[in-house]
Amino acid sequence: MKDHWFSSKLRDLTRDEALSLLHSQCVGRIAFADDSGPDVLPVNYMMSGEDVLIATSAYGAIARAATNGRVAFEVDELDGYTESGWSIVVRGRATREAPFVTSADKPRPWVDGVRTYVLRITPDVISGRRLIPS
Repeated sequence: MKDHWFSSKLRDLTRDEALSLLHSQCVGRIAFADDSGPDVLPVNYMMSGEDVLIATSAYGAIARAATNGRVAFEVDELDGYTESGWSIVVRGRATREAPFVTSADKPRPWVDGVRTYVLRITPDVISGRRLIPS
C-alpha cells in the first residue's frame, strides 16, 4: 500500500485556464481511430488561437486516419510525488491546413523526416481538470 503524503482535491479548469495551459506546452497526445481501432500517439504541437496545429507525415497513421475525422487531443503535467497536476482534453474535427508561408508559422516536430502535412484541430469541447494537494 502506498503512503499518501498529501491528499488532493480535483477541480475543473475554466476554458481560459485550459487555453493558457495549452499555450504553455509543446507536446501532447492525439487520439484517433483507424481500421485497427483506437490509437494514441505523442506529437509536438502549437496553438493558433483555440486551434491545435500538428505537423506530421502526409502518409503516416495520423494523416491517414485523423484528417476530416473527429479526434481528441490531450496535454497534461503531473507530479508523482505530490500526486498533483493537470490534464486538458480538446475534442473536435481535424482538417488539413493549407501550406504555411514560413516555417515559423507551423509546428516544429522533434522527430526527423519530412513533416509538412499540418493538421488543424478545431475544438468543439475544451475541458480540463487540476488535481491540487490539500
